[in-house]
Formats: sequence, structure tokens, C-alpha cells
Amino acid sequence: MTGDGTVTWLSDSSSYLLGAPADHFIGLNALEMLHPDDAELLLETLGESARGSEERIRVALRLRHADGRWVSLEVGGMDLRQADGSGLFLVWGSPNESTGRLLGFLRSLLAGDDQDRLLNEIVGWNDSTSPGTHSAVLVREKGGAFRCRARSPELPEELALDIVADDGPSGPWSKAIDQRAPAEWGDLSGLDHQLRATAHAHGYLAIWAVPVVVPGHDHPEALLLFWRKRPGPSLATHRRQIEHIIQVIRLAIEWSVVQRDLVTAATTDPLTGLANRAQLSARIRADRSDLAAVLFCDLDDFKRVNDRHGHLVGDRILSETARRMADAVRPTDLLVRLGGDEFAVWCPDLRSPLDAERVADRLIATLDVPLNIDGDVHHMGCSIGVAVVGTGDGLSGDVDRLLGAADEALYRAKRAGKGQWASAYTLDQPLPFPDQT
Repeated sequence: MTGDGTVTWLSDSSSYLLGAPADHFIGLNALEMLHPDDAELLLETLGESARGSEERIRVALRLRHADGRWVSLEVGGMDLRQADGSGLFLVWGSPNESTGRLLGFLRSLLAGDDQDRLLNEIVGWNDSTSPGTHSAVLVREKGGAFRCRARSPELPEELALDIVADDGPSGPWSKAIDQRAPAEWGDLSGLDHQLRATAHAHGYLAIWAVPVVVPGHDHPEALLLFWRKRPGPSLATHRRQIEHIIQVIRLAIEWSVVQRDLVTAATTDPLTGLANRAQLSARIRADRSDLAAVLFCDLDDFKRVNDRHGHLVGDRILSETARRMADAVRPTDLLVRLGGDEFAVWCPDLRSPLDAERVADRLIATLDVPLNIDGDVHHMGCSIGVAVVGTGDGLSGDVDRLLGAADEALYRAKRAGKGQWASAYTLDQPLPFPDQT
């Protein structure tokens, strides 16, 4: 290229990489071939001074293919211009689909994408660097089965082996799982008839199975299947690439577990396993019900029992209370522990306020039954404040005001004698849903 980026010569390999003869690009400015987001990077690279040095500038750039897609290249260059700016800038590039896919995976990782998407990114990366190979990743579930979570688009679904279990079809995967070591079948003669026929119909001649072993775990956490259109055993280059893939899969799985644990810790009460206030807030803000209610629940005599019997007994009472309450609410309701002995229930999609009142009745009834903890009988009881809200009401979506209204109703129920519920709206206060009676 000249100093201003005009292309003066291209090697014939451009017809392979970019889908058009080299002459097609002569006279174009490099910026016309370049992805707009990469233009600044190219201009900075061209502007850097590397005269008189052996330094080779290497950057990842995307060039437009003749069919309209973008081709990712790893580009190097040397500034051969004279001090007055005359002369040429020599640039060479090679396909870096592998690098591009790896960068895409890292972007997805940092964006918090789910595990399946991350694993599909890895499959694409692996296939781009392994000609004649289509792969799948199976992840171990709690029951011990391996379920396919990612596969090459070219790989038939039947060969992805959605679940590999003890009673599944035989193959190298069984050996790989049992021995926690790679297993290779240089031909497919050992597969059952149906699998072998499907594989042969799509040109596959061999299969490798590689377990993803995580230190400290008794079983492989995942399994890689490589369906190959080339027979024969793996070579050193294959084994290096496979090791890299395994490391990235470990990262994806461990990252997903960490992300899940962080979300759980941020939205779940650790003692009872119920949702916490943060999850309640998010749910109320996102809800679009025409009519909904929040129930503020407080155990009537928990403090007395907790002070007398200690926090360990108190924690067991709270856990049992949470279990009972979960059985009393509707499947669509969100049960929340706010803290201490305070709970809340978000009841969306009500047909009338009576639906929320029925939930309150069931909660009071189920908690009116004494609890037996280590032979000691404890009677807690529960009082509830109910705040019903419609879409046109000023409280709609306002978590703090909704809880405040329900809290006021709760204390009215407490003053009235406990073990009952009260509404945040009285007869002399207009309801926010005028069409309801």
C-alpha cells in the first residue's frame, strides 16, 4: 500500500481469502475493504513509526469478502516508506478465524452469556481449526447423564447423542467417561448399526471422545465428541489443540457456575432458600399485571421463642415456616424472606382482591398449626398486611411504598389481635381498581 492506504499489489491468495481476483482490489483504498469498526486501528497502525527496525506490527482486522461477509485476518506489516513519506507500506495477512472466534468467546464470557452459548462458541472455534472435524460438547448433569449442550451446525443431531447414559449406545464415549482418558475409534465398525449408517451417510470415518476432567471432581464434567471425516489416530498437533479446547471448556463451565452462584447469592435468602428483597424488587418492577398484591407477613411470637430457645432453634423454625408458606401460596406467587421473621408474597395476575385474601387465609391457617422441633412444640401464628394495586395506581411498581402500605396494614392486624390479616385499603378509601367490588 502507498502511504495513504491505496492498494498497489496483492498476492494471488487474495482470491482464496476474499473471494475475488487480486486485480479487483488494485487501486482501492484499504479503508474501502475494511470493517468500519477497524478503521481507526488501521490508521493508527499505519501512522506508527517502525522505520529502520525489525518490528513487525500485527493486528486483527476484518476485510469484506466478495459475498458480503467479513473475513477475520491476522495482519502484520512493515513500514518501508522513506522519511519524506514516499514508498510503500508492506502488509501481509493470514486467516485468523481461530483467533477471532476465541476473542468472540472471551467477549461472550465477559458479557455473562449462558453456558450453552459459550460452549457453542467453543465448538465453532474448535471446528475452524480442525479441518474435516465436527464436534459436540456434552455436559454432565446431576443424575450422571451427559446431555449435549453444543454441537457443530453441520453435525446431525443423532450424532450429537443428546444423552449418553449407561444404557445408551456403545462407543468410545463410554471408555472415555469410565477411564477419564481420551478414547479414539479409528473406524466406526464398533458402533451400532443405526449410528454407523448415519455417520457414513454424512462422510464420517472416525470418532474421538475426550473427557473434560476438573481437578477434585470424581467424574468428568463434560465430554467432547469429534466426528472426523479423516480416519486414523490423533497427532501431536491434534492433542495440543484438544488440550486448549479442554482448558477453555473448563473455564466456560466454572465461569457459569460462579455466575450462577453470584446470582443466587444476590437474589436468595441463604437460610430458607427463598427469594430475597432484591428479587422481590426486580419482580415488582417488571410485573405488568392489571391487578396484583403484596402480602407483608410477620410471625406473631417468634421473638419470644427465639430468645428462650436460641438462634439454632429459631433458624429451624424459620426454615420450616418457609416450607409451609411455600405450600400455601399459588404457583405463580413469589415468596420472599425480607429478614428476621418477616416474609412477603407477591401475588400477580389477580382476578379480584379476593384472590390475595384467600392466599392470606391459607398462610394464616398453615402457620396456625404448631411446630414440633426436637420434641418441643412451638406455636407461632402469623399476621399479614395486604396491599392490592392496579396498573393505574400510584403505588404500581414502587416497591418501597407498596411494602410500606402493606406494613401499615400488618400493624393494624397485630393491634386487632394477631393471627389475622388486614387490607391496606379501607371502605372509606377508594380502591385503585374502580371496576372491582
